[in-house]
Amino acid sequence: MSQRVVITGMGIVSAYGNNPCYTKEHFWENISAGKNAIQSWQPEGLNGFPVQYAATINFDKFRIHFSDLLRNTPLLERRGYFGYVAAHLALKDAGLQNKELSGVKDLGIASCSGVPEIHESELMALGVGEYPQTLARYQPSDHSGFTTTNDSMVAAIAAEQFLCGPVLNINGACAGAAQAIGLAYRAIQRGETLAMLAGGADSVTNLRVMSGLFLLGATATTSPRKEQLCCPFDKDRSGLVAGEGGAFLVLESLTSALQRGATIYAEVLGYGSTLDAYKVTAPHPEGKGAIEAMSAAISNAKLKPHDIDYINAHGTSTPLNDSVETKVIKKLFGSGKAQHCPPVSSTKSMIGHWISAAAVPESIATILGIYHSTLPPTINLQNPDPECDLDYVSEGARPCDIRYALSNSFGFGGINASIVLGRYS
Repeated sequence: MSQRVVITGMGIVSAYGNNPCYTKEHFWENISAGKNAIQSWQPEGLNGFPVQYAATINFDKFRIHFSDLLRNTPLLERRGYFGYVAAHLALKDAGLQNKELSGVKDLGIASCSGVPEIHESELMALGVGEYPQTLARYQPSDHSGFTTTNDSMVAAIAAEQFLCGPVLNINGACAGAAQAIGLAYRAIQRGETLAMLAGGADSVTNLRVMSGLFLLGATATTSPRKEQLCCPFDKDRSGLVAGEGGAFLVLESLTSALQRGATIYAEVLGYGSTLDAYKVTAPHPEGKGAIEAMSAAISNAKLKPHDIDYINAHGTSTPLNDSVETKVIKKLFGSGKAQHCPPVSSTKSMIGHWISAAAVPESIATILGIYHSTLPPTINLQNPDPECDLDYVSEGARPCDIRYALSNSFGFGGINASIVLGRYS
């Protein structure tokens, strides 16, 4: 029998926590206010690097703030610590903390992973000419990709929180976290487990990964816009602006949630995932895979396109993504006519692109938008691109009765995933 799946917990560590304050309420307060978390950035020890802005977390303040929780944590990468804390916050929010699972058995976890973090100072310490000898005596830092594997974070969370259900580690590029949420939803729906942590964490603000993104032509560089450089759907957009953080949802069967008396924030209704099979660094020009993922998610939710009240777009601020995503939304929802489409916004304009983990903060913004009957805004949209002619909620957050929402994630390699979220009733 198909189980209804609801969301009973959320935890997030984002660049908004630099004060520090790491709660979903604080995150929503900043998102709904259209606060920009992007600031000047350079790789440690370098000046003049072409990518000069990012939405980063003060790692030292973060570790001090959560020192008690992190004291006995196994060695993890920077992103691993963000995810470890976010998972703890999500379970706490749901009332499901270690050894006190309130009757929920076989709680599992599905998480994304991306490129392992190796800091530029570590690469320089290794040298080039005497690599084997240097490596033999080199002691990597506590949060290095040299000391961890891609599944270190998910394994550490599962062990610390006594999660004995399915443990999934997914590498799906920028759609990875959406796939984690979708697969967790399906596992509960099929009755394989009663609840799942679903989400992930990522941090690409290091020289190795940012250089790769820059050489691919994916990143925005310097411009007069400075911290307003992430401007989805704007004619002046020039590439993604990186962000970092960790976020998790607690997905649970409705039966289990009701038995526990849990707070229900929203319901997961549908999921679809596809592959463009076109090009590693560009979407299909007609958005073939994207529209199929969106259609599959809506169909899986037993809805029609016109039922969708809001779309949280992938909205990367890259020239190709924004115009193609606009095109496929118009094709799916309005036969090419913008006026038939629901409001669309990109929360990446405020918190940057979390790469493999991007879908989770965007899902949280969507869930809280449903819960508070408010559309999250797109900021920095000053000079609209004629090819991007939808309602992007660019004048600030807007009251709206959101029954059903769609969250899109389209990744490198043409990996696409869409999730339908709805008001619980």
